[in-house]
Amino acid sequence: MTIKSLLALAALAAIAAPAHAQMSGGWQGVGLQAGPTGVQSTWTISMTVRSGIASRIEYPSLGCTGTLHELSRTRDEIEFREQITAGPCIDGGRIIARLRDGRLSWFWYLPGGNAGVDASAVLYRETAIS
Repeated sequence: MTIKSLLALAALAAIAAPAHAQMSGGWQGVGLQAGPTGVQSTWTISMTVRSGIASRIEYPSLGCTGTLHELSRTRDEIEFREQITAGPCIDGGRIIARLRDGRLSWFWYLPGGNAGVDASAVLYRETAIS
């Protein structure tokens, strides 16, 4: 098989892989909460998506950690219920993570909230530091 054929097969495998497989691993970024007057707050996010067991979330700048319980998934999206296990963050929020172009679009909703997105972020794959 040629290198070109191998690259084409790898690309097809990535396209065909389910969202959880493509999203598995570490992601990080900066969350943003904005209102009518502009940015209200920002904070750091570190999320680890794991297959078969509960995923993890951390907000290092807020001093919070938690567990993510998967509620549903489609080909390019996973919905989680967030359970804060340490720190002063709001417990029970809903997170929707959408994979697009190698990035996660991350949306957080208040528990029971139906008024729209309450916070958002773009998360990037964690890279190993050598």
